[in-house]
This record gives sequence, structure tokens and C-alpha cells, in this order.
Amino acid sequence: MCFPEKDFIYKMQEREFSAERIIENKDGSRYMKKRGAGLWSNMSAGYRRHYEVIQDTFGVQFLNDHLNPSYHQPGLFSRKDLGIPDEEWIRLRDNCWMQNSWSATITPRGAFFCEVAGALDMLFNGPGGWKIEPGWWKRQPEDFKDQLHWCELCGFALKNIFSRDAKEEVDDVSPTVYEKLRKLDSPKLKDGHINLVKIENGEISEESKAERPPFIFGVCYIENYADRFQKENSILFDIDYDEFIVESSDNFGQLLNKAITESQKEWILIRTSSKADITTLVEFLGNSVFNPGVLHKGTDYLFFSKKALSLRKIGFDGIAHMSDSSELIDSWENGKIIDVTDIKEMTRIGSDLIEGGKSYAIWGSGILGEYFAKTVRLSGGEVSFFIDKSIEKQGEKFGGIPIFVPEILREQRNDFDAILIANHSAFDEIKKDLLNMGIDEGKILMPYEMIESIGVKS
Repeated sequence: MCFPEKDFIYKMQEREFSAERIIENKDGSRYMKKRGAGLWSNMSAGYRRHYEVIQDTFGVQFLNDHLNPSYHQPGLFSRKDLGIPDEEWIRLRDNCWMQNSWSATITPRGAFFCEVAGALDMLFNGPGGWKIEPGWWKRQPEDFKDQLHWCELCGFALKNIFSRDAKEEVDDVSPTVYEKLRKLDSPKLKDGHINLVKIENGEISEESKAERPPFIFGVCYIENYADRFQKENSILFDIDYDEFIVESSDNFGQLLNKAITESQKEWILIRTSSKADITTLVEFLGNSVFNPGVLHKGTDYLFFSKKALSLRKIGFDGIAHMSDSSELIDSWENGKIIDVTDIKEMTRIGSDLIEGGKSYAIWGSGILGEYFAKTVRLSGGEVSFFIDKSIEKQGEKFGGIPIFVPEILREQRNDFDAILIANHSAFDEIKKDLLNMGIDEGKILMPYEMIESIGVKS
């Protein structure tokens, strides 16, 4: 994340997926798994303040400024209020998408197999979690029994349930949970931000579900990933700078220190010549996210943030003895210096595997499928349709593009130039299905091939 990024969220997706590695199970099956630490953030002032450290530390970032509608299913919901019998409940609970897709957690009260279990223990003053000690996270499902009682108050394993826009700041709860919150004297309940869902004969009343879309696992809670980030309202694009002319001389370093000290703004533009042309830099200012740890060099100018870690390491005395801008460049951290004079080298245009003017089908209409679809468009290709095995998705549209059943490929195998597999775990199985349908192997692009190919084209 050194280059100024106009398409910030697309770049974040590229970093996220490029962190995935292929893992092979003992039975020979393969899946893709993200590697490294992850960060969940709403891109607030704190995110901007620590931007350089965040980019240095977290290869995987799940970001959402919550300024656009984002739909979530009710989390505070008891299966007993819906009359779900034990046998059916155990099957649902053991296949909970939340537990299978998310992670264990640590709270001030101990360690838990599930983030929601940890949160419920905090909310309802439970008995606490496991002792935090080396290897606690290696526990297997058979070790979760003493914490599974929290699942009885969690709605994430339930099927055929509605969702609500998070911006409403209202929690939909079932009667059992509502009563618990009432006894706790919940501030949110008193403020009117808790909605008691009406349940009649084990069914959620239509009144409670009115005008709210159903929750379907695998369908993005925001259809377009880019909608997690409202560019026009983001403080990440707000670049305010002071401008100084500091030419090469015996007292260059002293004058540079003086400029840094006198500036009241975070960013500084240093012209080493009064004739410096900053046209290319201006093209990015105001519409791109800049990394404050990066030194941007152009012909006869430098652009940097006073918060850069490199600047702090160099220090006042280190700068004071410099005689020209090249010494500042040489002292800056390797990998955090970019030349902004060639704008083409800073333009993200897609994948080398995608050919302009050709049509592509995509198997998988989730986040990875959306990412591949955008990559196809950026590369000059066209997405003809999506393929998905999910019955709930078939016949719908994803980003304005139709979603078909896999069987249609038998009839339309000649209606596309290649098919992209957008699935993290079943890509080998999907490839076998495609081959059995008569799709030529040369027309099949695996997800790891696509991910590796995406970047800047020369």
C-alpha cells in the first residue's frame, strides 16, 4: 500500500486475496486460507492516524465505514422461541456459519470458542471462559461443551430469518432474550433500540419481517464490496499540506527542519526548485488514499507526511546535516519511496490472464466472484453470467449480472471464452464438474491463478 490509491477498496481486496495460500488436507483435498494477522475496522480517525503501521502489519483487512446500507441477521435470538426441537437444533448449531467462518476470542473474562459466546458471557454476566494459557486455541469441537449453552441465545445458526440495516441501530430479539435484557435494565432497551420480534406458533410474524430482506449465508450483506467505503465522505482522502521551496545548499537540512517545524499541517511539499512541476502529484491529491509513511518523489520536489516513521527515525539532527534532497531519500526506509513522475506505473488495471474484448463466466457469486468480475471489467473483458449452486441465488442477479444453475453450462459452453472459479475451498471439485460438463480445461481459470495475476501491468 505504497502507491496513492484511487480505488482503495479494490486494492484492499487485492491484498486480502493475495494473502491466501493453498492448504492440502491429508485426503488430498485442497483449500485456500488467508495467512497473517487480520484487522477489522470502520476506517475512522484512528485508522487514518495509524495508517502506516496498519499497512505494515496487517495483510488482511476487513473494512466497512457503515455509511451505506449493510444487512445483518438478528444475533440475539433463541431457537426455543421458534420451537425448534433438540435434534434439529444440534444439526443447525453444529453447522453454524458464524462458528465455521469466524474465530475464537479472548475477553476480560477468559477465552471462548466463538466471538458471540464471549460477547454473550460479558452481556449476561456468565461464568467466564477458559483459562488463557498456551495452546488454549487448539481445543476441538468436543471440548466446547461447557460453552455451548450460549448458542441457545444466539440466532446466527438459524435459517429462514430476516435481516435489518445496521444503520438503524436496532437489535431484533426474541422473547427469551428480551426478558433477559429487561432484567438487566438494558440501556439500549430503555432507549428504544430493541425490537421485540413477534412469534406466532413458532413462526416469525410477517409484521416483524416487513420490508426486510431475508438473510442468506454466502450472499454479501452489502451486495457491492465497494459500498463498504464512501469515498466522498472519507477522511482518508483529506490531504492538507504546506508548500516550501528548499534548494540544495550547505544549510539545506536546517531549512528543511525549519519548514517541518513551522508547518501547521500534516503533509509537506518541498520544492527543490521553483520550477518544479507537480502536475502529476495534483492528479492524485484529493481523490486518492496516501500512505503517510511513504516518501513521494518527483522531478525537483518531495511530498511526505510529518508523521512518517522514517522521518522520526532520521530525527532532527539527522536532517540538520543534509545538503540536498538525495540524502533524505537515501535515509528513508527501503520500500517506502515511490516515483510519482510516471502515472502509468501507479494505475491498477487488472489481470494479465484476462483479454480485452472477450467474455467470461464466473462460478461463485460471493465476494471473490465480485472481485473477479471487477477485475475482468478493468482488464477490458465482459462478464456474461455467474454460476452458483445455491438455490437461493439462482435466477437472481449479482451486480446486475444474472446467476444461473451449473447445468446451463452444458448448453452454453461456447457462449464464453473462459470461466473463472471464484471459490476458496471447492475449486478442485468445481473443476471436475466443469470437465464432466464438457468444458475444455484450457478455458478454466483457477482462483489462485487469477489472484496471482492481478496487479499493475507494465
